[in-house]
Amino acid sequence: MFAGSSLKGQSMIDLTKEEVRVMVKEKHMEFRRDKSVVNQRFNYLKYVNGLRTRTWIIYFTDEDICRSSKLVCEYGEYDEVLEDLNEAHEKVGESEWSYDLNGDSIQVILARQEWYFTVREARKK
Repeated sequence: MFAGSSLKGQSMIDLTKEEVRVMVKEKHMEFRRDKSVVNQRFNYLKYVNGLRTRTWIIYFTDEDICRSSKLVCEYGEYDEVLEDLNEAHEKVGESEWSYDLNGDSIQVILARQEWYFTVREARKK
């Protein structure tokens, strides 16, 4: 399943940092916290799956409220992630999906890079 989205019942957006820690531990058990690299400029939690084919970065405000997430995946994960996105969200563009969260539109964007792809999730601006 695609992590970072509401696929497993709840989006991380608007959750506190502690709520995200609990949610990942309980509902996304394939991910483990990765503290190998720390960037002091950003307030985030970073997780990596057991196969190290997916890296999930969850970004927070200064008040420790989740504002967005980014999933970075190897291309071996592409078909599964694309299928999960299509099943869970309304497709609104070539590589864009959306869903509603507390009256706000959440935008999910898939971007292909040369060696990996990303899925970003945030409030629509």
